[in-house]
Amino acid sequence: MPDKILIVDDDPGIRDTLSDLIQELGYQTCTAQDGLAAISLLNAGPFLCVFTDIMMPNMSGIELIQKIKSRDISLPIIVITGYASLKIAVDAMKNGASDFLPKPFTVKQIELLLSKMQREKQLLEENKRYSDELQLRRLIDTLVGQLEDKAQEISSLQDMSERITSLKGIRDLVGAIEDVAGDMITDAQVCFYPLNRKSWKLIDPVAGTERTPDDELEHGCIARKEVPGVLDCGNYETVFPLMIEDQLFAALSIVSSKMLTTDEERKIAYFLQRAAERMENVALYEGLYENILSTLNSMAKIIDARDPYTSQHSTRVTMLATSLARALKISVDDLDILSIAASLHDIGKVGIPDHILLKPDRLTDEEFTVIKRHADIGADILNPIIPMRKESQIIRHHHERYDGKGYPLGLAGEDIPLLSRIITLADAYDAMTSDRPYRKGLAKEAALAEITRCRGTQFDPVIAGIFIETLGED
Repeated sequence: MPDKILIVDDDPGIRDTLSDLIQELGYQTCTAQDGLAAISLLNAGPFLCVFTDIMMPNMSGIELIQKIKSRDISLPIIVITGYASLKIAVDAMKNGASDFLPKPFTVKQIELLLSKMQREKQLLEENKRYSDELQLRRLIDTLVGQLEDKAQEISSLQDMSERITSLKGIRDLVGAIEDVAGDMITDAQVCFYPLNRKSWKLIDPVAGTERTPDDELEHGCIARKEVPGVLDCGNYETVFPLMIEDQLFAALSIVSSKMLTTDEERKIAYFLQRAAERMENVALYEGLYENILSTLNSMAKIIDARDPYTSQHSTRVTMLATSLARALKISVDDLDILSIAASLHDIGKVGIPDHILLKPDRLTDEEFTVIKRHADIGADILNPIIPMRKESQIIRHHHERYDGKGYPLGLAGEDIPLLSRIITLADAYDAMTSDRPYRKGLAKEAALAEITRCRGTQFDPVIAGIFIETLGED
């Protein structure tokens, strides 16, 4: 009689799919929708093993494991898990689970797990026949070692997944894929090949040439072949597909002196699957972000166009601010934030009435009070957009003064964000050197003299000094 497998999962799709795959391998199956139903089916055994999900209604997978182990400590239990439940899978193994099956699963993974369960079953039956306490102890030690190895593997996979999810750009993801694969397979040549979707060929980033992908890759399978090596010794190339929405997106080539083990292939494939998910999310995020930024930049240009005397003001402020930031050697991430905040620093003027914003004469005190609101209005426009929370705060404080006499909050000194202090200086310089209906713009030397006079009061003295030094060299 074929061995019988018990499958426990509250998702009927996963339950039926796993049952069909296992039956194709020649086993019988019983299925249960939760832990309570599974307990009632245990008497229909014996079972070779139990596959169980963790998060289920009525009785969780952990409780089911405990119940099963209290009845039959030798019955192997395999936890069905995904990335989000890796930590839970470790807890499950501490409670007696033997192994885990990551989602999405393949026939090969299931076949290997069931073969392992059969070997362990044979060992247990042999020990029962001979009642050899020493052999049993050795078996337990082996199982404990396997448990420790599997727990370490889960932890390693979780670390890799966390590393992937922390990265923001496609280029960073590609670098991480090559680095992690190189760490996992020592003394190997690792190369990431993006797919040219026009020629449908893989691009070699080093040689600049293209290669036709193997048929296996296009179907989402690993391609393996022997390739020439040094001193006429053969090497082995294993090429893994990176699939997005069931289509080939790129490939990872690993050339090594030995064929990769099944375990090594499984880890690389798992890692690439996590990377593909992250790439898909990053591409979607970047597309949405670019659309939002394009819309906001259009608004900023409209504001500049409302006043012919401030036309291109935002563009000039951005150039001055980024040039100053590079002289200050701020980080690349902060430089990106600064560039966006500077280009949008006056976006709040969209909420200022034209008769005040476009007034050709000097503003009255009441009118100036109204126009001061543009800093808060601009910040409030950007603040609901989660990726621009930092930029919104930079914009809110770009009219603060170093001596605390600015607006809207009267912050002073280093309580004012660094990037706001940079924009304050660039904004003031451009305002001084631009023509107004009621005055001619100052010459460069006169504007720098005014900045020198206001060091430590209106402007950060250190930033002002670097600005004067940098601009004075031009």
